Amino acid sequence: MTFNIRFDGIEHDPNNHFTKRVYRLTETIEKWQPSILNVQEPFANQLLHWRSHLPTYYQYIGYQPDGIDRNLEHPSSHWNSSGAQTLNITRFHLKNDDQSINILVFNTHLHVKSEQARQEQTKIIRLTIEQWQKKYPTAVVLLFGDFNSVPKQAAYNILTSSDFLHDTWTICISQTSICISNSFSSTFHGWLGSIINTYGFQLLQSILFTFLGSGVQLPYEISKRLSSYIDISKELWKSRQMLKFSELIKLWSLHRFHVDWILYRNSIDDKRSLQPQFIVVVDIRSRNYSSDHFPVVALFQLNDDKEK
Repeated sequence: MTFNIRFDGIEHDPNNHFTKRVYRLTETIEKWQPSILNVQEPFANQLLHWRSHLPTYYQYIGYQPDGIDRNLEHPSSHWNSSGAQTLNITRFHLKNDDQSINILVFNTHLHVKSEQARQEQTKIIRLTIEQWQKKYPTAVVLLFGDFNSVPKQAAYNILTSSDFLHDTWTICISQTSICISNSFSSTFHGWLGSIINTYGFQLLQSILFTFLGSGVQLPYEISKRLSSYIDISKELWKSRQMLKFSELIKLWSLHRFHVDWILYRNSIDDKRSLQPQFIVVVDIRSRNYSSDHFPVVALFQLNDDKEK
């Protein structure tokens, strides 16, 4: 599962505060019981708070308060970004009586505003995955995250070009006889809930993501105030010269505006492969949200061909 659980902060609607959402988050995890849970945005205290509600068999990886380089806490202004983003890396070594398999798991959250930063960050992710697979050539790879861009945009293309990584969703919908998926269009809903799946909001998203992919910086949150939409419209009008119509054409027919992805790669020795069997957007609600994102859950069959 990949799940942007939203940071613990001030909310316009008190019902969306983390102290209320933590119980809904826990219900979602208990229902789906993911073997590997990748989350984005939690603060340290927030993660510890949530951990106290989760089943005891869940342990966290990637949070080491005593091992943090304090120099990394100072914001960076590279690539038109206001701060550093992380790429968490874990190697799982699965063993049973007759086989031993490595799984490399990467979890990330790309910059929310800067298109330049998102593209440069995905280049680093791709290079890092290559380096780790050279070290573990028999390992399969799973990449989870909130990429703040949608399929067919630059970040996605960098990661999936030349079949470097496979998009679990794309593979699944092309193999309907062996893989199950649903058709929910969005994973980020901004506290609007299931209404984001309507055709009107899909059209709006195609326009907004076109501007976002063209380098226009949009607000981080979706507001319910009319004045905010007027301000956004003014900003988009000012930025209309930056609009790339090629981007609009690509997204116009797109019915999948997922910013949260699960990508995978088979072992580079071709002896181990992942076969998607299931991928869906879950926890879809119209109120009492667990986050401003809907989580994505995938199930894989791990194939081990020793004869290759």
